[in-house]
Amino acid sequence: MRALTAVAEEGSFSAAARRIGISHSAVAQQVRDLERAYDIHLFDRVRGVLRATPACLELCDIGNRMQDAMHDAERVLARRGPTGKHRLRVGLGNSMPGIAIVGRVLSLHPTLTVSVESGSHQDIMAAVSRREVDVAVLPDLPADTRFRRAPVISQEVVAIVSPDSPMADQGEVSLERLAASPLVFRSHGSSTQKIVDRGFRQAGLAPEPRLTADTRDAVYEAVALGIGVGFMWRYGTYRSDTVRRIPVPEFHSTVDEVVFALADERNALIDLFFNVAAQLSPKMLRT
Repeated sequence: MRALTAVAEEGSFSAAARRIGISHSAVAQQVRDLERAYDIHLFDRVRGVLRATPACLELCDIGNRMQDAMHDAERVLARRGPTGKHRLRVGLGNSMPGIAIVGRVLSLHPTLTVSVESGSHQDIMAAVSRREVDVAVLPDLPADTRFRRAPVISQEVVAIVSPDSPMADQGEVSLERLAASPLVFRSHGSSTQKIVDRGFRQAGLAPEPRLTADTRDAVYEAVALGIGVGFMWRYGTYRSDTVRRIPVPEFHSTVDEVVFALADERNALIDLFFNVAAQLSPKMLRT
């Protein structure tokens, strides 16, 4: 049935074979075996393209439902690890506050195992949409009816500097002063960088970064080494051993960190994650 639906959707044996990862001859043989076994005509060739017959389209509808059921079964099985323990897959845009929620969930459910996937805003939203993670935490999540969601904490983007920076003891810093400093940016797609870019643009400034990094950890380490001034969400990491966080008033606004999952994903582990997230407060996070 998987081969049949692939051929109907792709229009050829070769394209179907590439899609499902078996040989061209195996796909063709499966379709021919089905036609012979049930004395049914499944495809017409029209200008070199295989077109599904009405009977084939009926079968494809059943095949698609079978594949949906298979994916549902895989999601259920993915909730248990190799040892049989319950497993929760979590996606995080920032290490914090998500890791704080994970820690509390593990303390309440000692037999649980958790896998964490980190990435950009787009990466994590895509992972949830593809059901590669069960639940996720992102800042400034756009409205989307596909997801059930709940705000966790509000936070703002701050500048981060090394302890020996002239700005280290400042209560706040202006964008004009930051623009005159060596800067460490995140790559495009980062929710942090979107706030930073918008702030500079609204202030009429267009600074060039000294360094652009693709991960928040790389930004943190570059700042700790004195390469330049970076930016992060205030509660983006539990670490406070090296860098100094400095408010930037011209960023103007705070955004919510949001816990979310697909609206049709309902199970006790996801509900537990939501419940723990609802109890999180800034006092539980080191600032």
